[in-house]
Amino acid sequence: MTNGEEISTQPGKEFVSIRKLIVFVLIGAVVYLAILFYLQIDPVIAAISSLPYWILPALMTLSFLNYLIRYVKWQYYLRRIDVNLGHADSLSIFLAGFTLTTTPGKMGEAVKGVFINDIDGTPLAKTAPVVVSERATDLIAMIILALVGFIIGFTGGDQLYLVVLLGAAAVVGAVILGRSEFYDKILQRLTSFGPLKKFLDDSNLIVDTMTKTMAPKPMAVSTAISVPGWFMECMALWLLLSILSGAGVPTLSQASLILLLQATFIHATASAIGAVSFLPGGLIAYEGTAVILIPLLLGFTESQAGVAIIIIRFVTLWFSVVVGFIALAVVERRRRTREQNNSPQA
Repeated sequence: MTNGEEISTQPGKEFVSIRKLIVFVLIGAVVYLAILFYLQIDPVIAAISSLPYWILPALMTLSFLNYLIRYVKWQYYLRRIDVNLGHADSLSIFLAGFTLTTTPGKMGEAVKGVFINDIDGTPLAKTAPVVVSERATDLIAMIILALVGFIIGFTGGDQLYLVVLLGAAAVVGAVILGRSEFYDKILQRLTSFGPLKKFLDDSNLIVDTMTKTMAPKPMAVSTAISVPGWFMECMALWLLLSILSGAGVPTLSQASLILLLQATFIHATASAIGAVSFLPGGLIAYEGTAVILIPLLLGFTESQAGVAIIIIRFVTLWFSVVVGFIALAVVERRRRTREQNNSPQA
């Protein structure tokens, strides 16, 4: 780490800004304080204090399972573009990308390409586009979960039209991103000026990566991997809502399984809207959607909804940032070890 403020894997190239991350954290804090004041602090604090001690570890475990499942997709993408890393390096790099989860659209996770370049010299233009493929298939997976949750968990409503519209837009966008013709017409123009100009000479690498990761077969495979990964977070919200409702630990009863489907619809829809909003970490968009859907569809009080949102966002968004920084420390340590091993012996 350099000077305590910027983290860099190459001299003169600063990619992970602690200062910017703090800004995003402060924005998140303002959002949650606004929720608290809107819902009144005392009932929210009382509801949080009534939760069992094991709830946070359980929710964080489900979130971490999501990361591990999506790591399988990350490895699949790397194999598609002929990048071969050992699991120790690949997993730590994948998780270290979470340090920039709170960037708009999570595009800051392209920093993973910098870490790979530091290991084997793979050009950033070859690996950075993988983040676009990750986000596109994550969005499709969320929409699939939302559709399943809504169709089975609810009898009907205007919300279905929004989900279908998002799904159609995501699929169309993914198909376009998987066609080389799109890049032939657009990419050359985008890389001819501005900050993307430095990638002009590497446009062929970008096209190759996008077509290899977003063609119909890899798109279907990676989406199939993403669905159970993001379903872990839906299960986390299910567990939390079940506890908050007074029903206790979820069971396989019909009522509990219906709640699972409803929680899946709410979390997936709010996450999808947060993603397409392109706000940092989906802040405000997720919270605004969830604070409407939970009372409206489940009959929860506003205080219960506020507690659910604050906790689920802590274990799905901010927990990932913490995991990212731990992994980043591992990446940095492994980098220093490589430098020491490669340095001339005195």
